[in-house]
Amino acid sequence: MELEDLLDKAHDALLAGDLAALDHIGTRIAELADPGPSYHEADARRLRLKAERNARLLEAAARGVKAALGRLTEIASGPTLTTYDARGRRAEVGQDGTLALRRF
Repeated sequence: MELEDLLDKAHDALLAGDLAALDHIGTRIAELADPGPSYHEADARRLRLKAERNARLLEAAARGVKAALGRLTEIASGPTLTTYDARGRRAEVGQDGTLALRRF
């Protein structure tokens, strides 16, 4: 069944980190799923489980990309030294020697 094969390919692409391949695969999955052919109950359950599995992987990939972007932003802003005062307030010393207090 082509839809199941595409769900498996999407799974493999997610595990490999091949986010570029997901664009084509996702488009094809959407084409096959709309208007939504009818499947036997067992087939529909298997497809749903695979789609849910892929959704969890996509959410994890999105969190990873967001974390990476945050880290790149930190790196681009230059080196900082993070310290804490006696009250537990966070302070960062930047490249220019200035102190920026932050409450977390």
